[in-house]
Amino acid sequence: MSKHRRVTAVSKKDMLVLPRVDKVDVKVRTFLTVMGPWRIEDTLFKRFLLLRVLVLNYTLVQSIPDYIGKLIHLRLLNLDYTGISCLPESIGSLKNLQVLSLIGCDNLHSLPLAMTLLCSLRCLNLFYTEINQVPKGIGKLKFLTFVEDYPIGDGREDTVVQDGWKLEELSSLSQMRYLSLVKLERATYCSTNTVLTDKKHLKELTLEWTERGEGSYSEEDVSNTENVFEQLIPPHNLEDLCIVRFFGQRYPTWFATTCLSSLMYLKLIDVRSCAHLPPIWQLPNLKFLKIEGAHAVTKVGPEFVGCKKGDPVCNELVAFPKLEWLIFNDMPNWEVWSFFEEQVAADERGEDGGAEIRKEDGQYARLQLLPHLVLLDLKVCPKLGALPRQLGEVAVSLKVVTLFGTNSLKVVEDFPLLSDLLDIKNCEGLEKISNLPQVTALRVGGCPNLSFVEGLGSLQQLGVGEDMQEISSRWVHGLQEQHQRLHGKDLDVFNI
Repeated sequence: MSKHRRVTAVSKKDMLVLPRVDKVDVKVRTFLTVMGPWRIEDTLFKRFLLLRVLVLNYTLVQSIPDYIGKLIHLRLLNLDYTGISCLPESIGSLKNLQVLSLIGCDNLHSLPLAMTLLCSLRCLNLFYTEINQVPKGIGKLKFLTFVEDYPIGDGREDTVVQDGWKLEELSSLSQMRYLSLVKLERATYCSTNTVLTDKKHLKELTLEWTERGEGSYSEEDVSNTENVFEQLIPPHNLEDLCIVRFFGQRYPTWFATTCLSSLMYLKLIDVRSCAHLPPIWQLPNLKFLKIEGAHAVTKVGPEFVGCKKGDPVCNELVAFPKLEWLIFNDMPNWEVWSFFEEQVAADERGEDGGAEIRKEDGQYARLQLLPHLVLLDLKVCPKLGALPRQLGEVAVSLKVVTLFGTNSLKVVEDFPLLSDLLDIKNCEGLEKISNLPQVTALRVGGCPNLSFVEGLGSLQQLGVGEDMQEISSRWVHGLQEQHQRLHGKDLDVFNI
């Protein structure tokens, strides 16, 4: 043991018993357990006094001895998914501890008062751990850069032990780079709007409210959460923002300001009460947008790309200038998606009685919409009847379109620039796929009414669901003949 610096212990018994090393100068720096025991004897902490890294994750350990406070050199303590129900107050003696990870500790509901003495702590991870009581004074931990699942308290009692930390206690944590706030429904109106704004190093931010049963929010609850959200103005350097289960009916006004100018990733998850999407089309660096669980949204209209009705069209307008991934998921009431108001000019009808000319055609010809979009993913949007008519032409970089559970969609056509993959599953109303001349791969399954597929001159691979053998026989042979004629070889057809 005198030669070892890193030790991994495997135990299939109830207690991990270490070999006797009383007369040996133990210099182990890292200790990990595998197939962990129920209990660890005190000797681990008494013998390995030079430990820098202690990992007991995924073990059944239910308690940590007070003697852990003697491990004054410890930098990292990982207790993820253990059975612990409390941490000893002696943990406050770990003046060099930089990382404390408590992910998934189901039995742990409070943090010790001595937590605020961990003066070197950089990372505190409480993900999936339901903490109900915390010590006042987290603001003393000036070096914190990463906090996962910071529980918000209602601030009603100014005591040493609280039901969560107040928003104001974040003010002094100026080094924060990653921050996840949970239980925001308990937050109260803050005296300052700079709780987050002055975090000049903050790159990733998650704002999360606790889910409740439908219809359980009072008008006061909704008003309070909207006011709190309005105060949480992020800093200009923020790159990743995730909003989870916000139950207000309107987004904060700062969505339309320059405070999100550095944002690259935006996720709106289970924002069920907002009937409209926020004005984010102008975000100059946004690359990834995911909107999931927006149950109140019935229409995504021109405002989504910055074309409000009656506004003059700017020739230099670029909507979502850097967006590459656009994902819509679980939007059960979404029916209409359009880029422009459908206005028909009757006086511009041709003398021969030909098709009417649409005013918006002239508009979108002068605009740039989604110029760098690579992937469009629509899942579980059962009422969406059609894709925007201009989407296939304005999204000049589009490579992949994925459709799942868009049951009201009858036609997918006119994507002349879509270059790689069209993947469609469980779209029961789909009847027609046409005019996708650059697509090289098509996968379809769960589309019992798809009876017409043509205009895929570059197709190289075709995957068909086993449930579609009969209906696909109407068009697979034609695609095979086309491929043989154009490329001189057989089309790669396979079951999915």
